Amino acid sequence: MNSSIEQNINKLGVPFAIGRSADLYALPNNQVLKLFFPSANPKEIEAEYENTLEVYRLHTTKMQCYGKVKVGERLGIIFDRLEGISLTKLPDKNPIELFRIANTLANIHFQMHQTKTQKLKDIKEILNECLVGKPLEFLSEEEKKTIREYIKNLPEGNSVLHLDFHPENVIVKDKDRIVIDWMTAAKGNPCADVSFTQLLFTDAELWPGTPKLKILFYTLIRKFILSGYLKAYKHLSGITDSDLNRWRLSSLLLRLGLWDIESERENLKRQIKTWLERGGKL
Repeated sequence: MNSSIEQNINKLGVPFAIGRSADLYALPNNQVLKLFFPSANPKEIEAEYENTLEVYRLHTTKMQCYGKVKVGERLGIIFDRLEGISLTKLPDKNPIELFRIANTLANIHFQMHQTKTQKLKDIKEILNECLVGKPLEFLSEEEKKTIREYIKNLPEGNSVLHLDFHPENVIVKDKDRIVIDWMTAAKGNPCADVSFTQLLFTDAELWPGTPKLKILFYTLIRKFILSGYLKAYKHLSGITDSDLNRWRLSSLLLRLGLWDIESERENLKRQIKTWLERGGKL
């Protein structure tokens, strides 16, 4: 099957979904091809492939990965096609589900963090790689030295971290809640992951082109879900606001270093500079 895909992309037809980095095509045998855009970084594609194999082996996700292909100049990965909807869309079928999303997210995230791994890349290594990347060139060498010391002193851990965990990356299939999109997965302290989810709810842009009225509505919904999620996760884990605040800078570094979304760029840079100016406080 893989060779026929490689030979003729036209046979794939029209993608059923388009993301930030890839088109999604339906395949036989209830599988899907995630075909990355030519501009995608091959190292990141390889990371998603290897990460997905690992978290499936650990039973952290029920989404299986079947291999890699090349279609023309584009790289792709074949996954299970999950016949379901994202957690975000569940309230469309039953409005009461809106009040359950926060607890569902917290429970899934907490259970994920109970799984330990040695194979995934350590989050501290990823943070140090971000520091030498182009998006963080605005920092001086002295500022980078300060941040490296901060990274060195962060708590250790070997929990499975997702580092892009939000309701759109949780697929509802019957009674299952399946976490997808493992490109940024890592190992480390769970607070790093919770802090990053918090940043996604507060600072990440909504989908480009979203009307202003919808942005206002979704902003209110995000605040509501975030509040419930944090309350539930803290209850399950015993972590505190102080624990999370310790990882705030790491979340800013990861968001800018790994995604570098133009509309978010200046805000993230400003917050990183503020952290430095205030001696480690935001």
